[in-house]
Amino acid sequence: MSLRMAQLCPLGMKILLLLCTVHLCWGYHEETHYPCAFIDTANISGSYISEGSYIHNWTVIPRHLVAAYDFVIENGIRIPAPIHLRACVCKSRPCVRICCPEGQTYDLVTRQCEIPIRQLSSLPSENHMEVELNNGSLSDIELRSRFSIHVGTPCEHMKAVTKGSEYVHWTLHENGTVTHRGHLFSKHYCFTPLLLLNGNTSWDWQPLACAPEKLHFVLGVREWTYAICLLIAIISMFIVLMVYLMCSEMRNSFYGVAIKAYTICMIMGYAPLAYLTLHNPANLSNAACRILPSLTLMYLVLSFYILSFIAFKLYLSFHGVVFTKLMFWLIFTPIVLIAIGWSFFVGFSYYGSRLIFGGDTCWFDPRNWSIMVYLYAPVFVACAISGFFYILSLIYISEEPEIETEKSFESIEKNRFRSFWKYFGYTALVWFVCVCSFAFNYYREERSHLNYAVSFCMAFHGFAALYALIGKNQQIQNFLRRIDNEEDTCENSVPLSSFG
Repeated sequence: MSLRMAQLCPLGMKILLLLCTVHLCWGYHEETHYPCAFIDTANISGSYISEGSYIHNWTVIPRHLVAAYDFVIENGIRIPAPIHLRACVCKSRPCVRICCPEGQTYDLVTRQCEIPIRQLSSLPSENHMEVELNNGSLSDIELRSRFSIHVGTPCEHMKAVTKGSEYVHWTLHENGTVTHRGHLFSKHYCFTPLLLLNGNTSWDWQPLACAPEKLHFVLGVREWTYAICLLIAIISMFIVLMVYLMCSEMRNSFYGVAIKAYTICMIMGYAPLAYLTLHNPANLSNAACRILPSLTLMYLVLSFYILSFIAFKLYLSFHGVVFTKLMFWLIFTPIVLIAIGWSFFVGFSYYGSRLIFGGDTCWFDPRNWSIMVYLYAPVFVACAISGFFYILSLIYISEEPEIETEKSFESIEKNRFRSFWKYFGYTALVWFVCVCSFAFNYYREERSHLNYAVSFCMAFHGFAALYALIGKNQQIQNFLRRIDNEEDTCENSVPLSSFG
């Protein structure tokens, strides 16, 4: 008997679980769809339930107007949230939205609720407002007797609707709609008292609309200048790449391989950046709007860590350390993998409530600090690493006794060291201007003429590569002189089996 009961217990438990599941599914069946727009709902979690209906703020809400939500909408963006119940309160009772608590008004400049200065007349009461009834007559009625009052702004940035230099006179209807000469106001609004624009101190109730958050694409002189300067930098980097490929002394040395990898990264980073500057994000697919900036980020970040790698190797070269191919790839491969992983992570991450890539712009949004976190911060870390090895190298050089042979002809390593750090200094200056331009535009909340400085710095970056990596490198200069003398080959090439 006990054995039979033991066999039946698991079956009984399964049936019990099935019944509970069916009951739960039936109880929340009407709550798994969305019976109205999100703006017309209110969170009723914890509300009293009576005879199958919910009671919220003394308003009875039928079950078919209730749904379970796993998101909220802020500034027009759907954001995941814990599952909670929301009810279509505006279907049970007309809604009126007030921007600020009583005694405050929404300041259109600071974009927040503030208490008006005392010299002005007192604010109108939020309890009464002129309403057009269904019979067409206007009456000053108590709002709470006929409407469900919601306090708060539906968006962060609100704006008033003006016609010329005056506010438009909108009419609140008994059914909750707001109109002006047949034009229906958006549901995403809120009322606030505003001083009339005719210079007097009287207040008027005005509905504020959500200011557009979308970053509009602009293709003007600034954008074309920036793209052309990027093209100049790309051409300059390509010249450096070709020269280092042609010179066998650089072709197979560690320094030459690293510089070639760096120039390729800069070309592959600047090219899509110029493309994105000239193309409207609305005309690009979602995939392209996330892949292109991710690749740009990867190449730009990787380029700076290649510079850090070169700085590390230049420091070791003064101590006589020789890199083999295995050592080179054991260090370089993780750097590449980290850059790829970082760009992949950023491409699928959110900053605040927005995707970093794939929103209003196919690059970092200039209205937030995402570019500082995901681009400039890794670049700063790479510059700090390079600077650390630069200081160590300077200390070693200052303590090293001078050799007579080096007085007449600078050693190869010291020449590479000086030409490389000339270029690194120019690069750091260019990116410092970029950071300053972003910070200045961010606090101004608009583009400035400092963008032209960034554009010219991009072109300067290319010229700096030609000047420092070619003009100040003795091996490259000797190679170019031999070309002038119709000697097309470079002697004493360093084999690839050992990076010097």
